[in-house]
Amino acid sequence: MNAAPAAALKILVVGDSMSEEYVFEVPFSAPDSNPLIANTPNWIEILAAHRGTEVSPGSYNSALLSYPDLRNGGYKYNYGVPSFRTTDWLGVINLTPWDLIPGDPLVLLRWSTRTALVGHLDEVDAVVIFLGGNDLKSNYTGVFHDPEPPALLAQVVVNLAEIHDFIRSKAPLMPIIVATVPNVGATPEVASKYNDPARLVVARARVAQMNAELVAMATARGATVARTDQLTDRVFDEVPFHLNGTVFAIPPDPENPPHAVFCKDGFHPATVAQALLADILLDALNRATGRSIPRLTNREILGEVLGLDPDQPYLDWVGPAGGFTADPDGDGLPNLAEYLLGSPPLMAGNPMTFGDDGLLRFALSTEGTRFATVAVEESTALAGWQPVPEWRIEVQPDGWRVLPSGAARNFYRLAVTPQP
Repeated sequence: MNAAPAAALKILVVGDSMSEEYVFEVPFSAPDSNPLIANTPNWIEILAAHRGTEVSPGSYNSALLSYPDLRNGGYKYNYGVPSFRTTDWLGVINLTPWDLIPGDPLVLLRWSTRTALVGHLDEVDAVVIFLGGNDLKSNYTGVFHDPEPPALLAQVVVNLAEIHDFIRSKAPLMPIIVATVPNVGATPEVASKYNDPARLVVARARVAQMNAELVAMATARGATVARTDQLTDRVFDEVPFHLNGTVFAIPPDPENPPHAVFCKDGFHPATVAQALLADILLDALNRATGRSIPRLTNREILGEVLGLDPDQPYLDWVGPAGGFTADPDGDGLPNLAEYLLGSPPLMAGNPMTFGDDGLLRFALSTEGTRFATVAVEESTALAGWQPVPEWRIEVQPDGWRVLPSGAARNFYRLAVTPQP
């Protein structure tokens, strides 16, 4: 008898506009041509759409102002409040009945938010704390220009510790995920104002140090860390930014097209970046809870989330020459191998060379390695192929070298597969 599938993992989120459903964030999540309908989802919406049977942020209410608290609507357990900093959340969780002021709607909404959140902790299986970007943005000038790191950076860690401890005090056994703080200096809005290369190195080091302290704090408390800051590091360092060779644009576009990394406001991450955040957070949820919910692969993000063809880089290169396994020039190399080796699919040739000592040499194209991976296998009799040991493979700037095995004769083949 087969075991019944596990119930969806119910998650509660303490966050800001990065986590609030983008359907309610149309000032930046909707295209200029249709400004009332978002065409960019965030990580919560992506997980609900593509992992809805495994992860649940609760029931969904599409009506604006459907909750009697600070949320606009959306998922029951999603407390993503736009513009909130860690200090704003402290103002919610630290409220007491004695702080309530009759006639002050903001205080009453904060109290309602606190009450609802605490009540929901009895219903969920894990909590995600994803905050700090608005804090960082509020004094990025200091982070970038001040002679010493501003006190804000250390205070964010202290504030997140207090938020974590509040959740822990209400739910002692709750798995808690603490997300690191994405470096807002990577966003076009901020980068356009703070672009001195030398100061950028300093600012990045300061944010990295803050996140290192945040990781240490969370780990010491037994929380699981989601390294969401690795995405903004990737935006800084990966040129061009791509998934499996499909290139994405950093500058914002008023239409929020699928190839945009950021929304049209130049600050909030667009669909591809939110999907990568969803994968990072899904990994953390698995580690925190012992679940094995399938991660989002690049091909799934490209195809099912973005509606693009995951094979488009290959298709653009190959033209009319055919599919992965076709060999129209008859040189014994299927097209996918030709793509990886940077050799033309319609002109026979041999991009691999052997030295007199049996040393195999070949080079890989930059575009090809973004799309596909290669494994080198060997045999002495064209059968029983085995991977070449790593110690015999040298990757040099000018290409790969496969050292001879010492056998009287040796055959090699390349196993080429598209990136997952």
